[in-house]
Amino acid sequence: MDNGRNTVAERQVVVVGAGNAGLCAGIAALQAGAKAVSVLEAAPKQLRGGNSSLTRTMRFSWQGSPFIASLLREADNERVDEILAGRSGYTDEQYLRDWLAVSGDQVDVALIESIIRRSTDTITWMRDFGQRWAPRPTPLPGDVPIVLDGGGQSLQDRNFARFEQLGGTVFYGSAVTGFEKTAGDRYLLDGSGPAFPMVADALVLASAGFEANTRLRERHLGEEWRDVKLRGVPFNEGAPLTAAIDIGADTAGNWEKCHTTPQGINLPDHMLPGQMHKSHGLARYAFPLGVVVNREGRRFFDESGGYSNLTYVTLGQKIQEQPGKIAFQIFDDKVFSAGSLPKGYVGDPASVSVSSLEEGARRLGIDAANLTAEVQRLHAGQAEKRLDTPPFLFVPVVCGLTFTYGGLSVTPDAEVRGGGEPISGLYAAGVIVGGLYDQGYPGGTGLMAGAVLGRAAGTSAARHAIRSRGGEARVGTSAG
Repeated sequence: MDNGRNTVAERQVVVVGAGNAGLCAGIAALQAGAKAVSVLEAAPKQLRGGNSSLTRTMRFSWQGSPFIASLLREADNERVDEILAGRSGYTDEQYLRDWLAVSGDQVDVALIESIIRRSTDTITWMRDFGQRWAPRPTPLPGDVPIVLDGGGQSLQDRNFARFEQLGGTVFYGSAVTGFEKTAGDRYLLDGSGPAFPMVADALVLASAGFEANTRLRERHLGEEWRDVKLRGVPFNEGAPLTAAIDIGADTAGNWEKCHTTPQGINLPDHMLPGQMHKSHGLARYAFPLGVVVNREGRRFFDESGGYSNLTYVTLGQKIQEQPGKIAFQIFDDKVFSAGSLPKGYVGDPASVSVSSLEEGARRLGIDAANLTAEVQRLHAGQAEKRLDTPPFLFVPVVCGLTFTYGGLSVTPDAEVRGGGEPISGLYAAGVIVGGLYDQGYPGGTGLMAGAVLGRAAGTSAARHAIRSRGGEARVGTSAG
């Protein structure tokens, strides 16, 4: 990899990607004794945070109200009983059951089990360096009862602060385009931006999937995904993932599926850090309270098949397969008058409130005869799912792509495998890891898996770096 530059920055541990997984890796590496740890971030500093900054939920195992109280910001400590509303806990067994029920069993079950077993301890670790949670503002059935205080943006602000307090450095606008192993069993990285070239004793890949790469989307997901809108940031092009495969890393997971969700039709082409509230305002996850049809007026999804936080990704995937890549969620006045719909629904300028199903179908270009027949069949089979009280609210929805499922094969210690065995000094965390999801995604597991594997990757990378240099790695610069 000859780029014409002869000054090579040396680090014990380099982390590629400054999302939650990458920063957890950086923090853990510094806590494990590494002295020269850098994170490379493709985005400019003013747009730092990644997809992690746009979410707010982490799903973890827990038992008892004292544990939940220990996570909450001080202002909410007195509300524990109200927040939990009779819940006593969420066991590892329940967690695994929910995960596999949604993802399917064509996943790395051993890896998932190891993540779940470490989720409670990892949450405690995050609390100890400053993370805090708050009550979920408008919980739907099945939701995790608490969310990150300040959401993903505050999560990331606290992650960056802790990483830098410990002595870590972040290089912004530094996108890795490739890397190779040197004769000294180190990693030489190249790319665009101020960080390169750089050499690392240990390398952690936490740079997400290939969701922002049109070419790779079309190649792996299919032509219909060429122009899909991103619910996440536009920086995840997949180059580090491709580079790892090029040096022999094993792949895992379903490369033909991805995390997608139902979104309002005003979803922009992509989201940016700092837009968490806009992102959540565009979410259309209240579908279990209504009926979902396509432009032909036909139901294509069982809205009652599970809690929305366990089935919303499946709905997002199926919307992309419908005529015009659009669907319509329909609610009657029983739902609307009860105040059950999130604010984003009520204020959606694309939604219409009408006195009859036929009028709504006409205004939005839906086959009215098919819609009426579908509702009649629904009434005959599901008395609790009646759509019979006008006015009716029609909400058009589209698919928003968050991240891809195909990635690298890793051990529970976050070691990247090559030929079935760990590749020395190479680790991965976050959604660049494959094998976690196949058909669907249970809400809140992405941040949790990223934190667990990020912590493991950083710890493992630091130990490898220190050991490889006889207890102390070289730092600084050298002539290349």
